[in-house]
Amino acid sequence: MSLPRRIVRPAATIALGLLSAACTTSSTRMGSSTSPTPATASPARVDAASCFPIEQLPASERALAERVLLEFSDREGMYTLAGGLKPVSSDVRDLQLRIAPSLDTVKLAELERLRVVSRALHCGELGVFVQVFTATYPGRDSSIVRSASMVLYHRQSLRTAIARHAPFFARLGVTPSADPREVVGAVENAPQADRWRGYGYLFGYPDDAVDFFVQAGIDGERTKQIVPRDFRRVETFTKFPERQGGPLVNSSFVYAVPKGAAESAGDRALREAAAPLFTRYRTMRAQHIRPDSTGAVALWRAWYSRR
Repeated sequence: MSLPRRIVRPAATIALGLLSAACTTSSTRMGSSTSPTPATASPARVDAASCFPIEQLPASERALAERVLLEFSDREGMYTLAGGLKPVSSDVRDLQLRIAPSLDTVKLAELERLRVVSRALHCGELGVFVQVFTATYPGRDSSIVRSASMVLYHRQSLRTAIARHAPFFARLGVTPSADPREVVGAVENAPQADRWRGYGYLFGYPDDAVDFFVQAGIDGERTKQIVPRDFRRVETFTKFPERQGGPLVNSSFVYAVPKGAAESAGDRALREAAAPLFTRYRTMRAQHIRPDSTGAVALWRAWYSRR
């Protein structure tokens, strides 16, 4: 698990966090000896044809909705869409809104557009919303900036994660029936170590990795040094370079573990649960996604209809 790419921005994407720091800050998957149990392979008791009803959107927004869904699908969000192996995914359509000394009305309009699109991106247990982060940070020319990102959740998987870690979430006032927006908001505004831990659980990282990341973060804050670590990666269609200008080789589903650590039971369970999902997605993507990046809605409707 790692701090988000948003630097000072609260961590909604604790997956690619500190990778910029000598390629050694990654997202820690907090996990017990086993990974969270995946939810159902597809939204239960839902007519697949009704999933992601982008037809209700104005024509000008449908293509954007398709692209947003594809971005989630090509990244770690696929594991949220494909049954909730990952309860929550984010870091899609990151947006920086200048709020002072003047308001960036163009970005504000873009934020509203993403909200409109997100209302059509739902299917059974799945939903999308726009998260605006609590922290602000300095922008160019002495401006003040606030960040936002789109969040994808699998409601039943999220309930399961909260129940598995009930003592922790109870301290934040979160119970299994809490609305996903409430859950993310409570984690976002928690004290720093609890925020790291909460995002780790929401993003589906193994518990031992979460434990490591939180302690490494505390130690790093104290010593101003990055605690040595290795990374575990789960396959995603989208790849990133290991270093600037390098080949695209690294997946976006990444978390940190202690340096030299052997694969844990949680690591192995996650890897084994993810592998067939990625294989299926890669095959179906080749069948459904068109050159203009549309086709994601058809892909997932087909996926859910083949349960």
